[in-house]
Amino acid sequence: MLTSFLAYGARKGFLRPVLNYGRKIMEEYYTNEAVHRVVAEKIAPLNLTISKNEPQRFNIFIPEIDFGSFFGGYIAKFNFARKLVENGNRVRIITVDRCYTKREDWPAVVQKYQGIEDIFDNIEVATVFGREEPIAFNPDDVLMATTWWTAHIVNQCLPKFNSEQFLYFIQEYEAFTFPMGSYFALAHESYSFPHAALFSSPTLRDYFQSQSYGVFASGNKDVQGMPFENAILSFDRNLNDDSRQSRKLLFYARPDGHAARNMFEIGFIALETAIRNGAFTDDWEFFGIGASHNDMQLPNGKQLKMIGKVGLKEYREMLPDFDLGLALMYTPHPSLLPIEMAAAGQVVVTNTCMNKTVEELENISANFCVAEPTFTSVAAALDVAAKRVSDLAAREAGAQVNWSQDWNQTFSPELLNNVQQWFPEVMLKDTSS
Repeated sequence: MLTSFLAYGARKGFLRPVLNYGRKIMEEYYTNEAVHRVVAEKIAPLNLTISKNEPQRFNIFIPEIDFGSFFGGYIAKFNFARKLVENGNRVRIITVDRCYTKREDWPAVVQKYQGIEDIFDNIEVATVFGREEPIAFNPDDVLMATTWWTAHIVNQCLPKFNSEQFLYFIQEYEAFTFPMGSYFALAHESYSFPHAALFSSPTLRDYFQSQSYGVFASGNKDVQGMPFENAILSFDRNLNDDSRQSRKLLFYARPDGHAARNMFEIGFIALETAIRNGAFTDDWEFFGIGASHNDMQLPNGKQLKMIGKVGLKEYREMLPDFDLGLALMYTPHPSLLPIEMAAAGQVVVTNTCMNKTVEELENISANFCVAEPTFTSVAAALDVAAKRVSDLAAREAGAQVNWSQDWNQTFSPELLNNVQQWFPEVMLKDTSS
């Protein structure tokens, strides 16, 4: 029976992302002589030299520069780098993983992102994959980690610097991106290293505080951590035009194994259930975004038409064309896509998780229709949301989201002042006037 199911799934296409992801993991694990070498190489120490003759820098450690995933998280890192440069700091990006993109291609890509169009004219970039080439630092340099494995690398460097801590740019409790095991343990361990923290949402900050993780560890009297909000896009909405021939739902549909926290299975089965229960009339169309995949069959002759991944310009233009969004995330972070769906004027079904409560989410936007992370609750929320899409005035009001849409607001003078207090080496221009 299992063999028949696998054959059917491969033929229909819905298992292809799972199989491809499994193949990718197997290749990653067995390219090297032993499994443990993968982890060892990921967090291998740098070949660094320390010299007073080196200019003082703010060093931002990132995995790679990959424009296939150059969205929320990466845009935040580069905008933070921009703000540091504007305030007089010399900034260097250091990539620690293998980088498959070419330096000459980078400027053309960042020109699509307002505010960082000329970022590569103003920062240095160094690559340390393989760790053979030496890299030089000033002993007064500031080090910033942006992922769990860059935190391990930076922590190993720290004893050679004058600062006793690094800055940790925390955009998720990353242990939740793995099953229980070595990667989970290593990601969790990274929060025990000496650091000050910038959390990419108040809700994420509150989760760390509730669990006494990282800067909130018990006995830590001097908490050096504060939240920021990844600035979302703004959208050109036309909710006064109700002449559409059909209603459209957009599902953040990511069947890939590495996107398990987006709960594709719960979202898809809940959507099937809602359709069977009559939540959607015949004039509804259903679309999926976020992963390359064949179209998928839904009940009552409907199809989930898979758009796949789209560029930033297309994404920004298409979101206001949809009436209802379905975007789930089983972590404490609220996730940016449902917030952008709401800002585009959609009624959005999303979910609670731990301290990510109904109240927290509805405080961000009245366009949210919040469910518990279960089939039945998400299906019920879809039924409610489908009835709300005709209230255009309410959707317009809910599009005024309580969230940053400006990177200068995100990385405000208050936030930069806190960073300067934690790291006196950081330059900060006088912003009092």
